[in-house]
Amino acid sequence: MLKRYIHSFLYSVFFGLLANLLIELVVRIFFGIDYSPLTPEYIDLFPSYSIALMTDMLLYGVLGMTFSVMMFVYEFDRIGFVIQNILYYFLTGVIWIPIVTFVWQLQRYPKALWGVLMGFVATDIIMTLVGYRTTKKNIMELNEKLRNQQA
Repeated sequence: MLKRYIHSFLYSVFFGLLANLLIELVVRIFFGIDYSPLTPEYIDLFPSYSIALMTDMLLYGVLGMTFSVMMFVYEFDRIGFVIQNILYYFLTGVIWIPIVTFVWQLQRYPKALWGVLMGFVATDIIMTLVGYRTTKKNIMELNEKLRNQQA
């Protein structure tokens, strides 16, 4: 499991770096806008842009590792899928909400902070509903196959 956590950290750092690089390149090349994936307020918290960027990438790794570590919730199958999801979203939220707020400096923009939180809550609800329906359908199909094998 430790290996999985380390891989999640490394993948998140790499893909976070790649995504920010591609976004910056596209915005600069195709739109001609002087753009940085980091907010000026965030950059001002550090002695240099490179330290701000490297800290940002390490925080991406922490986020990815957090999502991986908290998957243990799904090992408790007796509590049910919906409760598992609620616990997972709460436990990951304890980590990602402060990190995202810090990196995006959302505490300076309360409307943006509430918009981000509501967007994530809406996404979590949609993901839970879709996952629940998919799981329920898979279980029904599996039970049908089992009944057919017993007949």
